[in-house]
Amino acid sequence: MGARKLLLRLPAWFRFTVITLAVFVCGVIASRPATGDNGVPPSADVVAAANAVTAFVEPSATHDPYFNLPSDFAREMGRDPKTVTAPDGTLRVVDAGGGCSGPAGDTEWDFSTACRAHDLGYDLLRYADHKGDPLGPQARKALDDRLTTDLHTQCRLNPRGAEQTCHAVAETYALGLKFNSWRQRWSAPGHEPVVAWAFGSAVVVFLLLARLHGRRREDPSANSLPLVLAHAEQDRYATFLRLFSLALLVVGETVAMLAHLRGFGTSWLWALQAVPLFFFAGGHANLRSWQAHQGGFGCWVSSRTSWLLRPVLAFVLLWVVLFAALNLLDVEVDAYSRLITHPLWFLGVYLLAVAATPAAAWLHEHFRRTAPFVLVLVTLGVEVARTSTDWKTGGYVNLIVGALLMQQIGFFYADGTLATLSRRLLAALGAVTLPALVFFSSYPRSMMVLGVAQICLALLARGRLTAWLDGRFWHVVDFTRRSPMTVYLAYLAGVGALGGLLGLTQAPIWLVLGLVPLILLFHRFERRLVKSTKLAHESHRTRLATAMGVSFGTLGVLGFVVSGFLGDGVLVLLPVDPLQNLIHLLLGWYLIHTARHGSCDTRLPWLLTALACVPPMLALDPTPPVVVLHAVAIGLAVLGAIPRSRPRTPAATAGAATPSPDDLVAAGAPATAPTR
Repeated sequence: MGARKLLLRLPAWFRFTVITLAVFVCGVIASRPATGDNGVPPSADVVAAANAVTAFVEPSATHDPYFNLPSDFAREMGRDPKTVTAPDGTLRVVDAGGGCSGPAGDTEWDFSTACRAHDLGYDLLRYADHKGDPLGPQARKALDDRLTTDLHTQCRLNPRGAEQTCHAVAETYALGLKFNSWRQRWSAPGHEPVVAWAFGSAVVVFLLLARLHGRRREDPSANSLPLVLAHAEQDRYATFLRLFSLALLVVGETVAMLAHLRGFGTSWLWALQAVPLFFFAGGHANLRSWQAHQGGFGCWVSSRTSWLLRPVLAFVLLWVVLFAALNLLDVEVDAYSRLITHPLWFLGVYLLAVAATPAAAWLHEHFRRTAPFVLVLVTLGVEVARTSTDWKTGGYVNLIVGALLMQQIGFFYADGTLATLSRRLLAALGAVTLPALVFFSSYPRSMMVLGVAQICLALLARGRLTAWLDGRFWHVVDFTRRSPMTVYLAYLAGVGALGGLLGLTQAPIWLVLGLVPLILLFHRFERRLVKSTKLAHESHRTRLATAMGVSFGTLGVLGFVVSGFLGDGVLVLLPVDPLQNLIHLLLGWYLIHTARHGSCDTRLPWLLTALACVPPMLALDPTPPVVVLHAVAIGLAVLGAIPRSRPRTPAATAGAATPSPDDLVAAGAPATAPTR
């Protein structure tokens, strides 16, 4: 029984409680910031701050901690420190204009001196962090322990007839304080977007519940076949090319990351740059599938991307939970986290390539020779603009344009044009690329030349490899084709073990061993044959939900590439973190699902979309691109929620849908498919 069916058998209130608690716990753990030593010796000011913290946690009646404060502390932090005598007779330093930051203030037992001294100690932590060299976790732990001792001492000195109650309040203060310090990983305290986190966690719950309760609108009379059967007449060599290039790409990204961790250069890895070949082979699959489809943009793209996002989302959720457990145990696995997510960048770019296929196919039909030439000019123009004006995002633009260029060339392979080229011509072109790679050594020209070399080599090897694929080796290819994320999960287990042996990552051995049963469970999830029907109509909401779903799904995938599962980062102009990435990925998956099954014509998906765009704008200091992006998305969601004058109920028509459960590497549609 699948997990979804098992949850649906439970009472609604129990499902809501379980999902809410799971999201809340993972959210709290995931909100813990990453830590690390910058490797720079502390400055004199930071050393003085560390000495002041020591004086704060070891008070005496003879030494005044005021004289240990850094000389510019008051000016930098805006504080007015002064020395006071605590009830136990020791000298303490407090902020003359400050009060106790505890939830109940000074309380009737007068916790003011201990609380205010602790607050000023936290200011010392902020001061060191502001200087660029944060104090270690032991400093905050010592300050918290000092406050706990002071509170219980005050209960004994000033019980006011309720000493037990005072100790209970003091212990409650201490537990809350230590929990918050643990959650912040004992780093410098600071203002946090608690409202954004709470709202974002609620959005994750709503999206999961909405998808869990979703029902497919199917016509019982529809002849909906398992999707794998729809591609029985497949081009085995094209499938092999996609898998082979994908394997080279993943291995190359992993080796590059491991080399970076060891301090080695990565220029020698150019031979593993199979990006051109991957998108070339992907273009073949996309065009064949689009030609075989009898629907519009929304129906095809939602079907094509749904089977890609589904295992990717399951993969991400699995690792979010695993890294939450590791984070709970304070295991330093940030390097392993980025090792896992970094090779996923091609999935985000591939989503965009799939969404662009209908337009690219039209260009191929009407401007077949002009379209690739224009894309080459755009690539070179963007590179000139990037190098001459320091355009930082130009590299991302060129990556997308280059992928579209290789896909456009793949269309010529799909329609048989490249098959007419002689082997001598292909060999000559391949031979010319070697000196051309030396001459055009800079990106993106070198990548285009490398792409030509890879395509020529692939076409030359087609005959022999096709005969080889008719044998038993095809079973290996077919297994990988049907379960790509399962294979990737097994690959990561091996990489984690190798990285641990080489001392490159700190992934515990129990995590690597624990992946074995998870790999088996994930394979069971991924190999399920899911039936699908094709909608009888495509509304503007279908197209809008598809476009927004692909956009948010791409942001989610690429966001995890930048931030990993534990940190944060900047995706082009958008600051991202794991919670925001998860919301984007969930929202993209949900919108694609609603477009695919026709439920996007109701108001609920658009209300959830508008709701999901709110948390990023609740950050402490949202950047203008973040506000503009999500404000536009909210506006589109509001337009999508406007009721129609004549409501229609989507129906399913007979015939199998065109996607396959391995859209990323699946074979194209039958060769007899009609041409648009």
